[in-house]
Amino acid sequence: MKALIVIDPQNDFCPGGALAVAGGDEIMPRINAMMADFDLVVLTQDWHPAGHSSFASSHSGSDPFTVTEMPYGPQVLWPDHCIQGSGGAPAGATTAAHGGAPSHGAKSHRRN
Repeated sequence: MKALIVIDPQNDFCPGGALAVAGGDEIMPRINAMMADFDLVVLTQDWHPAGHSSFASSHSGSDPFTVTEMPYGPQVLWPDHCIQGSGGAPAGATTAAHGGAPSHGAKSHRRN
């Protein structure tokens, strides 16, 4: 069995998103083209509730990309991103985001 695992191909990680990666959208057509070559396609999904403790906005006076001390250790504070129900949380333009091709399985795993 061949598996393709795609990590967090979400709108907020594409240009214009809350935590954009330069060229993040450019890989989507290649992912789409590759999916038919795999028996299983798995997409992970960064998935936060509003007010998540890793967001700078949840720490008064803190800016994104600064570090704060949490009970478990140092934590980079991120801009609000991939919030459940927001436009940034859905997967970018990948076929698997819409259930995948019927000829192979497509799975999703959400991370808080």
